[in-house]
Amino acid sequence: MTGPADAKASERRATKDDLELNPEAHAFLGSLDAQVRPHELVAKFPRIVNRIAQLWRHPAQMDKYFDDLLVIERRDPRNGFPLKILMELSALKEYYHTKTFPAPKSIWDHS
Repeated sequence: MTGPADAKASERRATKDDLELNPEAHAFLGSLDAQVRPHELVAKFPRIVNRIAQLWRHPAQMDKYFDDLLVIERRDPRNGFPLKILMELSALKEYYHTKTFPAPKSIWDHS
């Protein structure tokens, strides 16, 4: 399942950041717990890992990017991501929402 963000990457000429991990992505991967480190995503879609690394500290933008990646909102015939990639993205999203930027459970959790 790919979203608009991924579709835009396929419509333009590939750059170095589309084809390999940048230093920010390497640092990001090193900061993750080993059980959520996305090996298949790194191997097949380094541009997505680079973008996640860029957005990781920006919750509103990161949430939108996760939605763009995980929610099908297109009508073209592309099949989307392989199951292993979807599982890695889902695990990353869960980790993000529980460890990195946990959502408050009630209005009292904001204090």
